[in-house]
Amino acid sequence: MTQALQTDLDVIAITDHDTIAGVEEARIAAEDTRLRVVTGVEISTIFNGRECHLLAYAFRDTELMKRLLADQKRKRIQRARSIIGKLNALGFDLSYDEVVGEAGRAPIGRPHIARVMIGKGYAADNQEVFLRYLGNTSSAYHMIDYPDVADVIESVHKAGGIAILAHPGNNYNFIEIKELKESGLDGIECYHSSHNEAHKRRYLTYCESHGLIPTGGSDFHGSVQDYYQFGVLHIPLEPDSPLLVNTVDGNAGQHETYSKTLCK
Repeated sequence: MTQALQTDLDVIAITDHDTIAGVEEARIAAEDTRLRVVTGVEISTIFNGRECHLLAYAFRDTELMKRLLADQKRKRIQRARSIIGKLNALGFDLSYDEVVGEAGRAPIGRPHIARVMIGKGYAADNQEVFLRYLGNTSSAYHMIDYPDVADVIESVHKAGGIAILAHPGNNYNFIEIKELKESGLDGIECYHSSHNEAHKRRYLTYCESHGLIPTGGSDFHGSVQDYYQFGVLHIPLEPDSPLLVNTVDGNAGQHETYSKTLCK
């Protein structure tokens, strides 16, 4: 929250992967400040046989979301053990306990494995680790049997939230996005640290012409990632945006409108 205030943000969502543990902490930290906190989480799903990340915002039923995410945590642990086993077979000396130590309280993920490998001198940075070993087509990759994206969208709606396609980049064509919209997708993350101007304009135009909600964010991962920086994107937010549903204003709980937001 201190970083958010220092970078002149007014609205923020903590969208950790497959956990909402940080949301209440963020709301408490935002008390007596101008910051408004949106409930959020990034959920891993499967779409057309590949991993697809979905952002859930402004949900009210946190217990429903916790039940959905509990199974995600178990699958993440299974994946981490599988990846570490594959890396061991390739000759790398690292253990599950070392990766857990790197993750701390966060759901264990590939960035934590990457940090351990970097720390041991097996790679120079995250990009090298993912390109050579942990990326979706790399030698140590393990695909999790995540839930179908349509089922997750339905769960997000049942929880009172909105479902956003995360950082699409060049990963989806408009036929696929149309299919996701037909499954209930509410919007697209148009602004993202990995998007260039063409990406941004492409998705903003699509949202405008198809009635979808444009969102965005830095995708800052703290110490486990070194190439996306916090607070680099300031995104316009309409006063009637669905993102402002179920939010708490740190200053006396008032629901006001703001000119800028970091949605993720």
